[in-house]
Amino acid sequence: IQASAEAEYPMTIRMQAGYDHSYFFIASFIGEHIAFHRQHL
Repeated sequence: IQASAEAEYPMTIRMQAGYDHSYFFIASFIGEHIAFHRQHL
């Protein structure tokens, strides 16, 4: 995050309460993640 700010590189960070980087996080949000990339390809 700090390097991004120092380089003035835009980024969006979404923290989800109650989630870590486990399988359940990935399984819960993979659809949104794929849709995001589909929009930008």
